[in-house]
Amino acid sequence: MGGAPGILRVVFEPGPAASPPSWSCLEPWTAVRAVTVADIRGDLAAPALEVALCSDFVVARKGDHLLFPPGKEIPSAGLLWAAGRAGRRGLALALLGGGPVATAVAFDRGLVHTLLGKGEEFPCLDGSSRAALTAARDLLRSSSCGTGALELELATFRFLFALGEPREGALAFLERRAPRFHR
Repeated sequence: MGGAPGILRVVFEPGPAASPPSWSCLEPWTAVRAVTVADIRGDLAAPALEVALCSDFVVARKGDHLLFPPGKEIPSAGLLWAAGRAGRRGLALALLGGGPVATAVAFDRGLVHTLLGKGEEFPCLDGSSRAALTAARDLLRSSSCGTGALELELATFRFLFALGEPREGALAFLERRAPRFHR
């Protein structure tokens, strides 16, 4: 999936459970160049759950549930990949939890990145710097750790400053106007 980086926001409404998608269906979603945002509204089951959790940013509503497979079922490859990306606590929840998981618990375990109230809308990222969002996405997706991660973060920081994006953001704030970032 080529093209210019941007933002791909998908709203996930509650729906009936179905058989999980194959990894070949999910892999393009994880490799898309756009910053992917899953906006979960209501209880969410497979296969939509696997796709939503493979997003760069996962937004859910308080009081809703992520409907993981029952304890005796092995989670799909997409769910295991997303849970593993969240860390040991997220992976343990996917492997051992089973059944409905409150979004507050999923947030605590790193599977959900932002919790909103029931009627609350997700803040739009359209006015944000595409370069900064794409750089943040790339840093999130990298598997670097330790010194390598710090060097990658510093290189990204220098790149963004060279583009002038931080200067424009600061000037726009001081001048009380909308920023005009490079697209």
